[in-house]
Amino acid sequence: MMQSHEQRSVAGRRNECLAGQRQFESGKALAAGHAHEIPAASVLPLQPRLTQKKTVNRAQSGVVQPASRMFAWAATIVILFSTGCTSLLTPMEGTPVSHLPAELLGIRRSEYVNVPAVMLAVQPSDHYQLDEGDILGVYIESVLPFSSPTAIPQPPPVHFPDSDSVLPPSVGFPIAVQEDGMLSLPLIDPFSVKRMTIDQARTKIKEKYIEKDVLASKNIVPIVTLIRERTYNVTVLRESARQGLSPNDQSARGTPLKLPAYQNDLLHALTLTGGLPGVNEKSEVTIFKTSRIPLHLRTQLMAELASGSCQCIEQPELECYSADPMMIDTGVENQYVIKVPLRVPPNRLPTINPRDVELAEGDIVYVESRESELFYTGGLLRGGQFPIPRDYDLDVLGAMALAGMGIDSQGGSAGGIGGGVAGLGGAKPTQLFVIRKLPSGRTFNIAVDLQLALNSSAENILVQPGDTLVLRYKPHEELLNFGLGTFFTYGISQLFNQNR
Repeated sequence: MMQSHEQRSVAGRRNECLAGQRQFESGKALAAGHAHEIPAASVLPLQPRLTQKKTVNRAQSGVVQPASRMFAWAATIVILFSTGCTSLLTPMEGTPVSHLPAELLGIRRSEYVNVPAVMLAVQPSDHYQLDEGDILGVYIESVLPFSSPTAIPQPPPVHFPDSDSVLPPSVGFPIAVQEDGMLSLPLIDPFSVKRMTIDQARTKIKEKYIEKDVLASKNIVPIVTLIRERTYNVTVLRESARQGLSPNDQSARGTPLKLPAYQNDLLHALTLTGGLPGVNEKSEVTIFKTSRIPLHLRTQLMAELASGSCQCIEQPELECYSADPMMIDTGVENQYVIKVPLRVPPNRLPTINPRDVELAEGDIVYVESRESELFYTGGLLRGGQFPIPRDYDLDVLGAMALAGMGIDSQGGSAGGIGGGVAGLGGAKPTQLFVIRKLPSGRTFNIAVDLQLALNSSAENILVQPGDTLVLRYKPHEELLNFGLGTFFTYGISQLFNQNR
C-alpha cells in the first residue's frame, strides 16, 4: 500500500505537469494564430474575445491604414515635383562673382557725365562768310541797273527779311552765289567770293569793274548786302514708341529741317526736333554724312551698311569716344558715318571735331530708341522682360524688385508648394544665375549668392542689357523644404487617421 500510495502521488504530479504543459502550448498556439490546432475544450472561454479583437484589427488595417499611406505618398510626390527639385534633378553651373574678370562685371552708368552742349554746336563767326546758296543784294550805279550817263540814277530796291529771319533790311538787286561760290555780274567775268565777308566781296566787285574800265568814275562804290543767308536741308530721324501701342511697336519720326548757315549743327537740329535724347533714347547720335559719299559709291556703301559689313564704320571700343576720321579701302580719309556720344566717363571728354557736328546739305541725323535694352527673368522669378535704366545703375537686387520679388519674398511662378513651405518657416531661394550675353554672341553663367549680395556690394553685381536672371533654390534649401513638407504631410495624414 505504501508503494501504491507513492505511485499515485507520482502519477498525480505527472498529470499536473502534463496539464500545465498542455495549457502553455495552447496559449502559445493561440498567440501564434493557430487556434485550430488547440482542443476546443481548452480555448472555448477565450475564443469570442480574441475573434472580436481580430476583427477590429482587420477592419483598421484593411481600410484606414492603406488610405492614409496612399495619401502620404501622394502628398510626398506632389511636394517633390511642385518644388521642382531643380537644383538636384536639373542643376545649373555658374562662375562665382568673386572669380569674374573685370570686363564681365558691367559698366556703371551712374558715373557717366553729359558731354558739354557747346561741343555739339558750330562756333559762330564774327563776320558772315559767303558760300553757295547765299543771295546778295547788289547795286552799282549806271551798271546794275544799266542807265546812260545823262539819265537820272534809279534808286535800289529794298528787301525786308522774313519773319523768322534775323537779318536786317537789305537793298540791291538779288544776285545768287552759285556753285563753288562763284558770282556772276554783268560786263565782267564770273569770280569766286567763297569764304569772303560782305566788305571783302564789295571790294572785289569794285576791283573787277575797274579792271574792265566799266565804271564811269573810280569813286563809285558798289552797294552789297545780304538778302537771304544760305540754308541746308537736313533730315532728323528719332525712334520712339508709337502712341497707343505697345513699347515694342516703334517708328522713326522724321523731321525735315532748313538750317541757316552757322546754325547747321547737331545741337540746333536736336533742339528743333524735341531736344537732347530722353531716357527712352540712346545717349548717342549717329550722323550719316550723305553729302560726302561719292555718287558712284553710294549704292555699294548703302548695301554694306545694311548688311553690317561696311568698312567705313569703326565702332569705338569701351570708353573710347572719339569721332576720328574713318578709313575706306581707297585709303582716302572720309567720314561717312559719325557716332557722337552724349555721355562719357568722368574726367574724360571726347575728341569731337567741329566738322563732325557741322551738318551739310542732305545729311541725316539718327537718334535710336532704347527699347531694345532689356533684361529677362525666369525660374522662380515671374517670367518677363524689363527695361534697363539709361542713366543710373541697376543691380541684381533692384532687378528682382522690378520683377516683383524681393529677397524675402516667396517663389513666383514656379514656386508651387515650395513657396508655401518657405512661408511656413522653410528656406527661401538665394541662388541667382545671371546668363550674360557676350559680344561674340555666346553666353556666360554667373552665380550670385543673394545672401552675400545683401551684405556685400561686390556680390550685388550690375545688370547689363540682354541679361537673363534665373532664381533657384540651393540644394540644401530644397532638401530642407522637402523635409518640412514631408513632416507636415505626415502630420496631416496622422490627424486624418485619428479622425477616422
